[in-house]
Amino acid sequence: MGYQVVTWVFVVVTFLIAFGFLRDETVIDPDDLDNHDAWKATTSTEQSFDLDGQGSSGICDDGLISKSTIPPDAMPAKPMVTPRILKKWFPTQFPSSTDDEFNEQLRNSGLDADATIKLASLPNYKVYKTIYGDDSAVYNVSLDRRFGNLCIWVSKFLKQIVTVLVHQNTWKVLIFGFASFTVVMQWTASEIVLPPFLERRYGESIPIYTIQSINLFGCLIMPPIVGALTTGTEDFQIVMPGLWIMACSPIFIALLPNVFGACVWQLVLTIGEVLWSPRQDSWTASLAPTGMEGLFFAVGSARSILGPLGDVVMGAMNEKYNTNCLDCRDQYGHFCQNLSNSNGTLQCVSVQESCGLFPSALGDDTVPTCPTTCLECPTWEPTDPSAFWYLLTLFSIL
Repeated sequence: MGYQVVTWVFVVVTFLIAFGFLRDETVIDPDDLDNHDAWKATTSTEQSFDLDGQGSSGICDDGLISKSTIPPDAMPAKPMVTPRILKKWFPTQFPSSTDDEFNEQLRNSGLDADATIKLASLPNYKVYKTIYGDDSAVYNVSLDRRFGNLCIWVSKFLKQIVTVLVHQNTWKVLIFGFASFTVVMQWTASEIVLPPFLERRYGESIPIYTIQSINLFGCLIMPPIVGALTTGTEDFQIVMPGLWIMACSPIFIALLPNVFGACVWQLVLTIGEVLWSPRQDSWTASLAPTGMEGLFFAVGSARSILGPLGDVVMGAMNEKYNTNCLDCRDQYGHFCQNLSNSNGTLQCVSVQESCGLFPSALGDDTVPTCPTTCLECPTWEPTDPSAFWYLLTLFSIL
């Protein structure tokens, strides 16, 4: 409970920092635009400035206001450093107006006084809040008021959703994402089923999270190597073999339901994952229209909405095919695996407390033992250790 509270505190603090200090702003240099005359000739405070030859609206095809369109409320961008500091740090790249050699070069170049001042000072950048619009919108003062209307924002959001859904490539990405859901369920099985499977059958001393880290380290180290070896190969020529390798990987732990089989499963799973997962992103980006790559990545990850369903299914399968042995554990979940002699009475205790379990009830009285796994618990109902992994393999292949 304490960790959950700390996590939510960090989430809230991060949100407050982002909400209070992060701003979506655009900074441009009015003296370095594609059509400088359009900026100089326009004086109206309610007219948009088209500097890219895109029409009076200055709105690009992807719905984002052009970076060269300067709204009338643009403010001067406050520099983060002063000319004196730049002169001190970069004396050759940023000469000051008091530099005799620099001034002599300017006089010899024949530049006018205005140009001399510009070269010897910081650029006069302009900053304004990034404007998002549609093909029929023209930025002006009244547009800010209209964007403040919640209904307008909802309408724009729905229009963007419709715009994405009408693309045929959107459905390709969406169908592929949901079709691969059965394969990515192995990630859920690795997190939910594998730890209790190893701990209940082979004890608390098994390095469970070290075994799980095979996938983590493999995904950190192998993608650059695989990418270098498969450069120039069409995406789906890599994606499909990777999916099949990952789909078939649980067969190893089904055939060898032990620690070694778990390690082999994690290794083969990782090989398949580093083949298809990065290439899926590359394929998704290639299908996305210019400026909509982020939306297509979101569509490709839409299968994550089925994540809670996968958690429920894996929990139910774990309870059915990998039952626990609560009678041989303490209230904290530790096995009562230590033999203790208290006042001449042998009993089984855990690392934290006495369990009230006596070794004489475990079998051979001549060699009293305490359960270190569920397999040694007298009240535990055994299950087939391979059944779940066969089902996972079949489910992944479908």
